[in-house]
Amino acid sequence: MLNMPTASLTKSNPLANKLYTACLFLVALSIPMYYRINALAVVLLAISWIFTEDFKSTFTQLKKRPLLICWILWYALHAISYFYSDYKTIASADLESKLSILLLPLVIGTQNKENETQLKGVFTSFIIGLLVICILSIGSSYLAYQKDHQISHFFYHNLVHFADANAVYMSWYVLIGIAILLLAPTAFFFTKQKSIQIITIIVLELFLLMLSARMVLLCQFAIVLPILIYQSTKKDFTKGLINSGFALVLLAVYGIIFLTNNPIKERFKEMTPSQTKNWVSKEDPSKQQFNNFTLRIFIWETSMESIQHEHLYWYGSGIGDVAAIQQKTIEKHNFELNEGNRAKKIWEFNMHNMYIQELFMLGIIGLLTFLFILCRPLFFQFTTPYKWLFWSFQLTSMAVFFIESALQTQAGIIFFSFFSMLFLQHYYSSKETQSTV
Repeated sequence: MLNMPTASLTKSNPLANKLYTACLFLVALSIPMYYRINALAVVLLAISWIFTEDFKSTFTQLKKRPLLICWILWYALHAISYFYSDYKTIASADLESKLSILLLPLVIGTQNKENETQLKGVFTSFIIGLLVICILSIGSSYLAYQKDHQISHFFYHNLVHFADANAVYMSWYVLIGIAILLLAPTAFFFTKQKSIQIITIIVLELFLLMLSARMVLLCQFAIVLPILIYQSTKKDFTKGLINSGFALVLLAVYGIIFLTNNPIKERFKEMTPSQTKNWVSKEDPSKQQFNNFTLRIFIWETSMESIQHEHLYWYGSGIGDVAAIQQKTIEKHNFELNEGNRAKKIWEFNMHNMYIQELFMLGIIGLLTFLFILCRPLFFQFTTPYKWLFWSFQLTSMAVFFIESALQTQAGIIFFSFFSMLFLQHYYSSKETQSTV
């Protein structure tokens, strides 16, 4: 256990302070793992915080940090919508799954001192968790491959099936882990051991490639690598050239992949016109077929139909009634769907788009609150090296929200809330420290 002070925790209870720090590390370590373990780690973090915190100080800090209040207000909008939801059981489950949105701004966001060592410990624990799940995933896939010799065991959802994980979410985690190593290497405890850092990057890049989540792979080239090149060139032109070379090597690797036949290339082919033209065949529903991409399009279209038909723009359907309203809309399309797709109960799927999901559930007020939470921190002046890391985290998350309702699941809620609060706590405490100098 690392013996380190914990930000704004009372000095009268050092054991509780150490427990709080250990629980922070445990949450970070367990993020890539089975979601129930991660949820339990958050509960332990909240309990440890109760024994260490000065609650008067908490509310004082809350008043000074308005964005934290916006997070709590966002959760309050979900809670209010419970009362106009017809399906209370579903609404209750939704509120329970989103408790991290309420708790983490208090448990992490209100801490009032910078603690670089603690932050390093959190990031290092997160990367160790990614490496553990990577090794276990490849090992599990190899055992499955030995039985039937199907190469598909090593890709996409099959790769992380043993952990009951989603490949898109896991890719999201992995890319942020890579961003930590590339953009804020000093936030990794093994930063002086360059060989460990390079090997870790290579392993995580391989894992990201095998997960083959399209949006996240695009984010690596559209967000993380350009930020890396810009950041390093600004500080040291030679380092900028080295990082540009790294980006070109990665680009060449992906180029080779797309010139050969493999499961990764097949994932991208799903988006081509030849693969999408029969996704709805009104003339002959038996030919209709959904793939991963076209199913999302169908859900987005029917979601917007529901919002328009049910007049949900102002305050939404409530958090409990989404599936019931979607069922009515989708059933109007039954004649367009083949028997297999009708049997899937597509209306039980979430929107696979967080922005549409918010508009559907909470109306324009909920959507605007959510957008404010996402966009406002982009104007904050984070200290080096966390400025560019935060931008990579925030922009990648915003992109993922276009193809996943990530904040409707524990796997997305805890990850996004936890890292958001770490960044906001660091920003506010740094700002307050500078103002007192």
